[in-house]
Amino acid sequence: MDDLQTNYYEMFMRTDNFGAEHSTDFPEPSLGGQKFGSLRALIAELEQHSTAQSSSKSAARASTGMKRGAKKDLRQKMVAVSDTARVIDLSIPGTAANFRMPTTNGDQALLSAARAFVEKATPLKDEFTKREMPADFLDDLRGAISAFEATLDSKNVNTEKRVTATAAIDTLVERGRTIVRELDAIVRNKYRNDPATLAGWESATHVERPAKRKKVAGTPTPTT
Repeated sequence: MDDLQTNYYEMFMRTDNFGAEHSTDFPEPSLGGQKFGSLRALIAELEQHSTAQSSSKSAARASTGMKRGAKKDLRQKMVAVSDTARVIDLSIPGTAANFRMPTTNGDQALLSAARAFVEKATPLKDEFTKREMPADFLDDLRGAISAFEATLDSKNVNTEKRVTATAAIDTLVERGRTIVRELDAIVRNKYRNDPATLAGWESATHVERPAKRKKVAGTPTPTT
């Protein structure tokens, strides 16, 4: 959760505690009791989505690191094939043209090129191994392709989970705010002649707004 969502979550917790402390004034059958119950259930749901958001964010960060390593490994294997193909081209003209590294750094472009390398290198396997490429270089390249694809899938799944959890948190915070607004009228009417309890309610439902970050002023242009 971001700072403002966290502040609302903490406010919901304080409001729930207020309801628990004054539960005899708001029995379950009453509207106030029902609203406090709804808020308590919402808090539990909010905590679940917050945990999902945090864990998926951490997993996505880990996937990014794994992706970087898998991509580097795949490129290294492809470069070895491409460099060897340029030498084979001296004996079999046109070979090098089939093993050019992609000009962009895009993930899908790299995968497409890697799959093409496997397809084009298969009938020329002996030519590559004659030049001391490992006998299983094609299997290694296929494995690198699969490993890179797996990291992409993992990152996408975790990103989707984080986005879903974030959207759910946004919705729950709005629902919680509505419940508290409804409770505000109920509580104020209940304790209209009890300023001490009302002060406690106002303290519980106060939401601290995150401080705005100050912009760093640019260096003034010297005047002559």
